[in-house]
Amino acid sequence: MKTAAIYCRVSTDNQEAEGTSLQTQLEACRDYCHDKGYDVAYPFSETYSGLTLERPRLNELRELIRNEQIDVVVVYCLDRLSRDPTHGVILTQELQKHNVTLEAVTETVDSSELGKLITYIRGFASKLEAEKIRERTMRGKAQYVKMGKLPIGTGTGLYGYKWDNKNKKRIPLEFEIKVVEKAFLMRSNLDKTFKIARTLNEQGIRAKTGGKWHPRTIHRMLTNPAYIGMTFYGRTRGSRKTKLVEQPESEWILLPDTTPPIISRELFDRVQEIIRQDSELHRAKAKQEYLLRGHVVCGYCGSPLVGSYMNHRFRYYHCRGTYPTATRQRICNARYIRADYLEDVTWQNIRNVLSKPEIVLAGISEQLEAERNMPGTSLDNEIQKLKRRLKGYEAQEKRLIQLLRYEEVTQDAVLDEINQLKKDREFDKQQFENYIFTKERIASLENAELKLKDYCQQLGRNLDNATFEDKSEILEMLAIKVTATPEQVEIQGIIPLDTTSTSTPDSSPYLLTTGQTSA
Repeated sequence: MKTAAIYCRVSTDNQEAEGTSLQTQLEACRDYCHDKGYDVAYPFSETYSGLTLERPRLNELRELIRNEQIDVVVVYCLDRLSRDPTHGVILTQELQKHNVTLEAVTETVDSSELGKLITYIRGFASKLEAEKIRERTMRGKAQYVKMGKLPIGTGTGLYGYKWDNKNKKRIPLEFEIKVVEKAFLMRSNLDKTFKIARTLNEQGIRAKTGGKWHPRTIHRMLTNPAYIGMTFYGRTRGSRKTKLVEQPESEWILLPDTTPPIISRELFDRVQEIIRQDSELHRAKAKQEYLLRGHVVCGYCGSPLVGSYMNHRFRYYHCRGTYPTATRQRICNARYIRADYLEDVTWQNIRNVLSKPEIVLAGISEQLEAERNMPGTSLDNEIQKLKRRLKGYEAQEKRLIQLLRYEEVTQDAVLDEINQLKKDREFDKQQFENYIFTKERIASLENAELKLKDYCQQLGRNLDNATFEDKSEILEMLAIKVTATPEQVEIQGIIPLDTTSTSTPDSSPYLLTTGQTSA
């Protein structure tokens, strides 16, 4: 018996009339699997746009596929899986790679070349239709705002309420109100968002999306003025709704009588003051200097190493994976590493290289010459040319679909054209990314060359006098990345290896130093 996973998706919560509600899809898929004799082990349902691959339940499904835990994926129709043809290709390739078949209740999924062509065209048409729907939706939202109404009613909505689509208002939910009150009261008693999220998860209380609570979700809840009846609509310069209280009223539209208050103003203000004080305290703690912040990762699990100040005396680096989060247990057992030792090891290796500036600069010049040595036109011209070419592929796709619609060409001819178009686009995209990477690398090398000359002139050979700011700039300039465990330290950057005495003939062409450390 084949093990099946069912995937159901809607973009809105109001698709019952279309016959594509989550419950309708799920029942149809279960009936299909029963008729086929499949064992439905994993049913997935979610409300999410089909134009993105970043969907929580889809990610869980893809993990099952990669782990080869299922034999078949069943959907109601193909556009439930994806409305973007490019994403459809990605998902199809994943299924094929792990020998998982895709089946749909309402249509036949043909794995032939012609079937792939039809699927591709359908996906492209779905993407265009989704873009039209999005544009109409934005116009409709603008009209609702002019009428003083909050233009929502789709998606998961605000925790603590359900949406009254007829009156365009939120209606409090008794159980969720208690959860919101619990979160505010815990925070007012100085509990952190991490503890609040973990408590709710341990009690089996689900977030609005049906998933687990995260500290950031709790923080957004605690800073949302809708819970005291102040409903705003708008977005300015990328600001987030969690900061609505701080925004000038002229930048946002206040919509009265939309959200009934469920938290008292006194409790809300108290929580905001606690959050403000904690933020100031966090900034004060951050003043403790850690030279390798953002430059060092754990050699065991790859998680970032972060600074810890023990007993107000000792600085350490430790792995983020060594402590649990609100949604997972610890993933690493690495011990603490003394910060002064790790920073000294890193700086002494960099210092040994910088003590020979003429060799360093010569090495950088060689790399720059090699990077710039591109035959033909300039790098900028090639980037602009590829930009224009990549933008033109969508128009070519539309032209091919129109030709097929009016039967001016055969299906085989269109199939050949589309296959070649996909290959050309993928090749151009790869070339574009390579050129961008080369341009960024040239810029970093040029920046390093200029700044190194300046630093070497200012500091001379006495690099021990370099300040914390000097060292930080040098780490950025040389793109230093440190991989550390209590037993070993590896340092990588853009400096040629032959400028340091720790090099070995068979090493990579970048600074790579290994040394013993102690916890």
